[in-house]
Amino acid sequence: MNARRALSSLVIILPLLMCSCATVKNDEGGSDYRKSIRRLQERLVTNPQDVESLRDLGVIYFQTKQYKQAKEYLKKASELNSNDAKTMFYFGMTLESENNKKGALAVYINYTDFSALSSYRKLMEGRYQALTRELIQEQFRTLIAQEETLTKKELPRNSVAVFPLVYQGKDTKFSSLGLGLSEMMIIDLAKVKKLKLIERIRVDELMNELRFGASSAVDPTTAPRLGRFLTAGRIVGGTFNVSDDNSLRLDVASLDVTSNKGPQAVSEADALDNLFKIEKEIVFKVIKDMGLPVSREERESIQSIPTKNLQAFFAYSLGLEKEAAGDFEAAGVYYKQAGSLDPSFGPAVGKAGSAEALSLAGGSKEKALASAYKADPPPKPDATGTSLVTDRVGKLQNGIGSGFMPGEDSRKPAEEAANSGAPVGELPAAPPPPK
Repeated sequence: MNARRALSSLVIILPLLMCSCATVKNDEGGSDYRKSIRRLQERLVTNPQDVESLRDLGVIYFQTKQYKQAKEYLKKASELNSNDAKTMFYFGMTLESENNKKGALAVYINYTDFSALSSYRKLMEGRYQALTRELIQEQFRTLIAQEETLTKKELPRNSVAVFPLVYQGKDTKFSSLGLGLSEMMIIDLAKVKKLKLIERIRVDELMNELRFGASSAVDPTTAPRLGRFLTAGRIVGGTFNVSDDNSLRLDVASLDVTSNKGPQAVSEADALDNLFKIEKEIVFKVIKDMGLPVSREERESIQSIPTKNLQAFFAYSLGLEKEAAGDFEAAGVYYKQAGSLDPSFGPAVGKAGSAEALSLAGGSKEKALASAYKADPPPKPDATGTSLVTDRVGKLQNGIGSGFMPGEDSRKPAEEAANSGAPVGELPAAPPPPK
């Protein structure tokens, strides 16, 4: 059986090798790697299931912008060993380079399969989050262009979108609390099993697309439009203020998008130190206005306070503000500060890791590659001197900071993958071998 399997793999690999030999001399920088490619090809003839050689060939072809060959080798390597995060990262980057964002997303979504210490896991997570944002932006642009057709769409009444609370005070140091408070409301409302909460990232991106500024409050005139874009039957929004005597006041309304009706805003006020007490009372009033029963288990879960350290919550809110503005490095600094002030503040600790991944690999593909090259330099060309590829790699390396340490790539326990938050998509089908 082993001999038969090896023969089958050889039948698949040989056409790839023949194609590689015929094309590598004609593409950007490819001639600089002829000896390396020949050596790796000879290893594959001896052992068609040599995953490391398949991966290294794929990386070389990716470096030289021969994405078709890179995809074939990396796809084969991933099929033989899905435990190598480096293979999966470059496979996803190759698909991105072919403008196959959904295919790349289906690869990156598996980042939780790898150790949290792995440099490539962080890169995959960063690309996953970055592509998710890009696809959401594209979706909203399409919806905005087709807005007239959305009026006929029926909206689920149990789907709720919470918008950042708008600050009405003068002391700007409190303004970021609007994001922090709305995030806590999302977390608490999501504990009611009958409700489906819209992710904050979708709300943020819609606000950006509609130029819905931080000073714009949700009201009965804007709620229907926002609800249609978000497929939300109910919109929650409002205002807050911190007075000179450090008293906090929240005014929040829950608007039914379908009927364009809602109760009067519910209000709560107390000392700023009792911020979470105020937030919890507002949440229970919003749930009551929706006419939903709350079980004892749900009530106890909502009443849980994430942190007793007000300064930690301030830092967390500033992190949310920076993240919404796309400054992921600054967001990470604030999240880490919040976590250091209160190590038991779970949302802050979780956000710190995500912000680090985005600061490394969010934004452009070039930024992600610069991080990858800094942690794990790519193969050097065979020829002496500076080639086009070497020059490109050098420029990327010079553009990245030094806060990125490579780690071992090993699969995490099964429960980590189960908590990834999204189903694993099908990987793109491999193209037919070149004739």
